[in-house]
Amino acid sequence: MEYIAVAEVLNTHGIKGCLKMRPLTDNIERFDEDICYYLGDKKVKVNIQNYRMYKGFLYIDFEEFNDINEVLEFKKQFLYIDEKDRYELKDGSFYIDDLIGLKAYSNGEYIGDLVEVFSVYSNDVYVIKNDEKEFMIPAVKEFIKKIDLENGLIDVVIIEGM
Repeated sequence: MEYIAVAEVLNTHGIKGCLKMRPLTDNIERFDEDICYYLGDKKVKVNIQNYRMYKGFLYIDFEEFNDINEVLEFKKQFLYIDEKDRYELKDGSFYIDDLIGLKAYSNGEYIGDLVEVFSVYSNDVYVIKNDEKEFMIPAVKEFIKKIDLENGLIDVVIIEGM
């Protein structure tokens, strides 16, 4: 079974086993769904009892945990779903884990690998790294010319100062 991370556990919250998480999905309503969730490195099967968003963070209570001591081990780990439960994306949208590792080219020249994607208010930013340099490329059509998942390539525009 292939697992997909949908949230990163940042810390505990309160004393009743609630976890504070950073969502890794744009669709927060996915946590309403009756699908299997797996928590932590051991992929413990869990059921979401309640969730809420507050100031950009996700707070989840699980049916299986009622005490802070039961969830401490999950700090700095992830909440997963089965890959079969992924949403179909519209054209031009990509899952971050599909982008990580793409070979990046600019004007036909290899410039590095896509190693990270992070969000800012207006758009995502792709981090492309080689042995000598790191580029931060806004994920907008002016800078991202083509993404070819089948061949593991991304074609980008680099401007002075990137």
